[in-house]
Formats: sequence, C-alpha cells, structure tokens
Amino acid sequence: MDNALKYNRPGGELCLALRSAGDAAEFRITNTGEGIAPELLPRVFDRFVRGNHGADENMQGSGVGLTICQWIVHGHGGTIRIGSEPGRLTTVTVLLPLATQ
Repeated sequence: MDNALKYNRPGGELCLALRSAGDAAEFRITNTGEGIAPELLPRVFDRFVRGNHGADENMQGSGVGLTICQWIVHGHGGTIRIGSEPGRLTTVTVLLPLATQ
C-alpha cells in the first residue's frame, strides 16, 4: 500500500479490491503511476531492488518492502504477483487461502 501511494502520480488513482476467488481471498492494489520497467519486473521481490525512483533523494525506502510482503504472503501459503503497464497501471495481486472450518 505504501508503494502504491508513494509511486503514484500526483492526482493519480488508487484502487483496492478484495474478493473471493475459489478457495482463496484475492486482494488487489492498483495505481496509475509511472509503472515498472519490464526488465525490472522479474526482480521486484529481490532485496534492495528499487525502481527509477531509487536515486531520488526525496523518495524514502530501502528496497525491502516487497521482499517482506512476499515472505509474509508465502508464510501464509499464498502467492503475490505484480503486473505493470509502463506509463499506465501497476497492479499487485495477493492470493491467500481461505480458512477451512
């Protein structure tokens, strides 16, 4: 969520969605920021990886947020993925298994 806000464009949109997807809960975060370069997408969950804003002194962060998110999601038996259309949209999708009763 922090990245979706931080990397959105001024006046951009942020959309949160939660739905049931079979035996999982699907949570999506979409923003209208610059997007993620295609060559960076395979590495976004690696530690200390930052996008174009990594050199921006005003943009705080160390590049471990998505790594931590992935650890948490995997720890709960889920999956996390990111899709991005540069200059248009970035979407993070988290699937977490629903509890069985």
